[in-house]
Amino acid sequence: MVLEGTTAGPYDNGDFTVFDQARAWDPTRLEQWKETAKADEMPPLEAQGVIAQASIGPDAKFRVEIPVDGPRTAYFAVLNAMAPGGGRWGPVKMGNNFILEPGKLELRMIRSDYSVITGGYYNDAVFNSWRLTDEYKTAQSEYEQLRTPVEGETEEAQRKRWDRMQVAQNKVFQLEAQGRSNVALTHPDPLVRRLVIQSAWSIGPWVVEGLRSLAKLTPEDPWVTESLASWEAAFDPETRAKLLGPGDSVIDFTGETLDGEIVRTSDLRRDSRYLLVEFWASWCGPCRMEIPHMKQAYARFRDKGFEIVSFTVDEEREDWVEASQEEELPWYDLGMGWEAEAPLAYNARTEGLPNNYLVDSRTRTIIAKDLRRHKLDEKLEQLLE
Repeated sequence: MVLEGTTAGPYDNGDFTVFDQARAWDPTRLEQWKETAKADEMPPLEAQGVIAQASIGPDAKFRVEIPVDGPRTAYFAVLNAMAPGGGRWGPVKMGNNFILEPGKLELRMIRSDYSVITGGYYNDAVFNSWRLTDEYKTAQSEYEQLRTPVEGETEEAQRKRWDRMQVAQNKVFQLEAQGRSNVALTHPDPLVRRLVIQSAWSIGPWVVEGLRSLAKLTPEDPWVTESLASWEAAFDPETRAKLLGPGDSVIDFTGETLDGEIVRTSDLRRDSRYLLVEFWASWCGPCRMEIPHMKQAYARFRDKGFEIVSFTVDEEREDWVEASQEEELPWYDLGMGWEAEAPLAYNARTEGLPNNYLVDSRTRTIIAKDLRRHKLDEKLEQLLE
């Protein structure tokens, strides 16, 4: 397979990198490598599942060749992209899934989490059947426009723009879920149905419907059987009813910082009036878009009793390390992985990312959920000023 195309700023330099998670090292092999690794030595890229990499040229173009024996899911990111001031941009992987398939593919990156890949049967069926519709492109355009800062914008105008931006983003997510659901339920090729589910970064009830439909077509496929059982349990009405929200008691957990410090949320509650529990990942674009504003809120309200603890669901420690260093998180930064105590307790995989919970530390009660940007400010102003 040949994949070539153009990237977009600020990711128009660095190394275009393709990942196949199925090729990543398993925990045993990684532990064996650590036994002989030098201090502070990072695992090779192949440990993360990197299967191809090419430098991006001065014209923002790249080209990679990858041996492919059949269609399967993959994703890409730009590593080592440098900002004008000399800093390095963190890689963003969310929304950058595609299908490896024989032939020649063309990629056009529109922004870090939105690209269009053409030229292949499976990419067209899985993605372009909904991504190239006028409705979806219009929704993305409106969202992009509202993301763009306005020079001289007042605080009130900014807050209104952010509210409209959230509505526009939700519209994009809704259209993607509708598009994937249609493919998963109606496409005549069972492999396309499977790939549209496997390549989804945002999961919803449509996945259960798609897997049930696929199970009728391929009843002997163990992946379908196992996945269906897992997602039926996740979206079971009784399970959904147990999702935490305002009025519920917080679930305390223990986590570990990058330095190996053990942190207990019960201790953080004891030393604060309000605690924000935040779930994120290095590859989650919307998560990282929130961090600069969260840092402003933290600086403004910390001395008044506000504390933050974040937990990454990154599966690779090097991703967590790199993102944490780039973002310079000033609060308790814990991890890692979907199967750790914290994300399991809060059903983070089902809830999606980013998500957060504002807790009254004294009563152990969740008083708000998913506070973003000025919504967080307004709630803290109400509580602490």
